[in-house]
Amino acid sequence: MSPDFFLSIVTTEKIVYEGRVVSLVAPAQLGYLGILANHTPFIANTVSGKIIIKQASGETLTIQSQGKGFLEVLKNQVTLLLTGVSGK
Repeated sequence: MSPDFFLSIVTTEKIVYEGRVVSLVAPAQLGYLGILANHTPFIANTVSGKIIIKQASGETLTIQSQGKGFLEVLKNQVTLLLTGVSGK
């Protein structure tokens, strides 16, 4: 099993996703960011685009973000705050 981390994706209206994942790819201002377990702490602005989540089971989920937001990586926890999403 690959190392994993805890991911929370939330909007002002609901929790879109919460759980342990192997990787995350998210759209940021300067391009797509790839996050794996034990990533260096940082904060980034996000933009509209596809969010790709790979779970430990090998299943891949795609969520379409709409608008801007923030991504925080800290101590094997990633929080993605978005203004809106569509699809899951």
